[in-house]
Amino acid sequence: MANHFLVSIIQLLIFSSANFIFIIPTATSAKSEKLTHLHFYYHNNIAGLRATAVPINPKLQPVDLRDPASLFGRLIIADDPLTSGPSLENSTVVGSAQGMYGSASQTEMSFAMVFNFALTQGKYKGSSFCLLGRNPIFTNPRELAIVGGTGAFRFSRGYAILKTYYMDMQTGASTIVEYDVYIRHY
Repeated sequence: MANHFLVSIIQLLIFSSANFIFIIPTATSAKSEKLTHLHFYYHNNIAGLRATAVPINPKLQPVDLRDPASLFGRLIIADDPLTSGPSLENSTVVGSAQGMYGSASQTEMSFAMVFNFALTQGKYKGSSFCLLGRNPIFTNPRELAIVGGTGAFRFSRGYAILKTYYMDMQTGASTIVEYDVYIRHY
């Protein structure tokens, strides 16, 4: 009789388990969420001896910054320095932006960006966050999403406000972008 009762309880749990939601508390759920603001400059250079970004699929026709179609379809892999100020030579390197961006519009200069921002200095040294989104480079300011991270930024989410600080308008080979990043994390 006791075995029959136990089997009935097990069957009841198995057949009705789709109706139950089990919440298991974790150490993360007990911590309070923080908002962190980071400010730095991103340096991208696709030409010369100090290139930090490399086109994966260069096209034969030259790029004309006035014609978005001339850039459409290009994919670039980057390992770009992040600095505390706009000058690469006179600022502290605080991390690197490693990832890729591709020209995703035929009608405007807009990139689809997928980047990991790895921090190498300060309170968040060793942590990183992931940036993802559409970057219309001639729009100031513009906003991209923070969709995760590692270290101090596990379970993070937020946004980054970008403003072009400098762009070589002749070739587009060198660009400096100011980042204000707001990250919610535990």
